Amino acid sequence: MLKQAYVRGALAVTASVMIAVVSTGCDRKETVLDVDTPGGGGVEVERNKETGAVTVDVDESNP
Repeated sequence: MLKQAYVRGALAVTASVMIAVVSTGCDRKETVLDVDTPGGGGVEVERNKETGAVTVDVDESNP
């Protein structure tokens, strides 16, 4: 009895994880440039492989 409950629980967890992975999707991006600065900030440049759009993220962390 306990073994059956364990197997059912494991299957439920596995199904939940698979649903989460599938629903998340996949961003087709490539990192063009990723710079980390000594102060904890940085710059990241990504390009979308499908559209060619470029995004630039700047993190200005000041200690």
